[in-house]
Amino acid sequence: MATLLIRDLPGEIHDRLVKSAQEARRSKEKQAMFLIESGLRRRKPHKDVSAEARRLHAKFKSEVSMSDVLTWTEAAN
Repeated sequence: MATLLIRDLPGEIHDRLVKSAQEARRSKEKQAMFLIESGLRRRKPHKDVSAEARRLHAKFKSEVSMSDVLTWTEAAN
């Protein structure tokens, strides 16, 4: 397994990581790994987002704004 070293991590981010880890009952390292994995999993290729927008547009049969698309795709993730 690979190792990742983060240098010069701002104190505020470290504090937020520690708090988040405590709330999730994980170590800082496990919480950081969880957050990285979650962030990488969330990203969808443009074609997937476009397909989702078309699906939602057909579902509602009305104009769909980019704001609507972003809201719905964020909620789906």
